[in-house]
Amino acid sequence: MDKQSLLQLFKTVVGLTDFKEDKKTKGWMPKLGPNDYRSVIRHGWLKNERAMIKVSPYENLAQIAGDFKRYQKAQKPGMVKVPEILRSGKVRGGEFLIQQSALAGERIQPNYPLSTTEQKEEVAKLYWSTINNFPKYDFGEWAVSDYFLARLDKWFGLGRENGAVKNGFITQDEKDQAMELIFSNMRLLRVEAFFDHFANSDIVKTNGQYLIWEAKIVPKPEAAGIALWLWGATLYAYNLPVQKWLAELEGWTKTFIKYAPAAKQKDLRLKIKINFLERLLGSLLVDLPFKRSPFQDSSANEIKQAKHLLREVLHSQLG
Repeated sequence: MDKQSLLQLFKTVVGLTDFKEDKKTKGWMPKLGPNDYRSVIRHGWLKNERAMIKVSPYENLAQIAGDFKRYQKAQKPGMVKVPEILRSGKVRGGEFLIQQSALAGERIQPNYPLSTTEQKEEVAKLYWSTINNFPKYDFGEWAVSDYFLARLDKWFGLGRENGAVKNGFITQDEKDQAMELIFSNMRLLRVEAFFDHFANSDIVKTNGQYLIWEAKIVPKPEAAGIALWLWGATLYAYNLPVQKWLAELEGWTKTFIKYAPAAKQKDLRLKIKINFLERLLGSLLVDLPFKRSPFQDSSANEIKQAKHLLREVLHSQLG
């Protein structure tokens, strides 16, 4: 939806819910393309309670709210927490979701993307506590092959559209090698429910709890959450020496494996790699060429640095 129409939809929801926007705190509008926005997200208050609102013409926010409530009922100490749902609903042209806010919280990694051993262990323990107790969701006839086919078909199509190979973001051989590794090993994975985002920028740590923002519950292959964490950090590591970052990724991988339950350690490194490759392909084929988040304001030199690092990380996973 174009920016003006989406902001008008947001204004309609604000009038309906009496949400009070905090003009001093910056919100954001995720983009799908030139003047095409997926949603508008703002901080504010609902009945004197600190809150965050999301309005979208594309997302099924009512269903997302229902999934969150089911997760909250199954939630145990040590798991990622979903902020309380204050209100959700539909209006003509879109849907909205209002949740409790936690602006006073902090990130797990203050020196992101670099981390200490203790921070790695903290995240690994949080991940395994969450995934081991995640409630079951019925995603219908959704196989691992459906997941990778849908996502890679999208990335490859958009990559051809923007000339990712011609413009030096990736080579045909790199694409072929990554695809071969993914599809020859994906039978090792099973589908499970998890959040569609899981990175330092998605989680707020406050009062001993970890709250996740802007992340709906979706079908994911095993270990996808780990790959999301590695990928999220890699996007912000473009100005670091390649070997230093590869060592950091190896430290993360070993830590996630170390704290995995014994029953889930078999082939875990390979499972992480398969998911990580999909994320790297998405960035090299789409995120960088289209300058999508977090590259929307990046300079030409920063894009060049990110491309170099992402390709070197891709090669490390193909080896």
